[in-house]
Amino acid sequence: MPGPAAPPELRARARAGGSKVARRVLDQPLQRIGVLGAVVLLAGTAAFGGLEEQTQDGPEALVVGTPVTLAPFELTVHRVVWTTDLPGQHLSDDANRWVGVVATVRNTSDAGLLGVTLRDALTLDGVDGLVADPTDLGVRATSVVVLDDGSSLSPVQPGLTYEAAFLFEQDGSVAPPTTAAVQLQQHAWRGGTMDPTPGWRFPTTVVRGALDVREAVSDAPEEDA
Repeated sequence: MPGPAAPPELRARARAGGSKVARRVLDQPLQRIGVLGAVVLLAGTAAFGGLEEQTQDGPEALVVGTPVTLAPFELTVHRVVWTTDLPGQHLSDDANRWVGVVATVRNTSDAGLLGVTLRDALTLDGVDGLVADPTDLGVRATSVVVLDDGSSLSPVQPGLTYEAAFLFEQDGSVAPPTTAAVQLQQHAWRGGTMDPTPGWRFPTTVVRGALDVREAVSDAPEEDA
């Protein structure tokens, strides 16, 4: 299994095309989507790189559709939607629903990274009824999947760009959210207290924005009755 490594120079973007079932259910292909969602601006300065300690007054504003470099990933948030039916994904209760943050993900390091590191890079806050327990960084996604085929995005290969969805399971007894605070975390490359081996550790929120959440609308053609 590939181990972690310090980030190299940014690699060329390599995006795979196609529009499969999971992509259609989570709304429409990314190339059809412009800048969507309301953004709450929070004053602050950007912190990029992740190799050294950073000092800032608070998270910078999340801008939908704008790439953000936060080691060891580059993330571009496109939209937040909810759905009760997502092929290939199984809710813990049939009455529950998925809240999905659709984003472009790129691993800017020089080695494959496990999905657990990616799950720490984007969290939700301010959404009632999420099944996963909250942490100091917000609620982590239940899973992160590739939109082309619904497969789990792990490992995240270096230099490749993925169209993905961060999926958060929400209790069906709670109303679907209309807004959600999306938080992006940057990791630091260093050893831990108990393990001195360098790795991507200590995620810290550097970008935050409150985005509108809407019901996913499929662009799949309707079958004739």
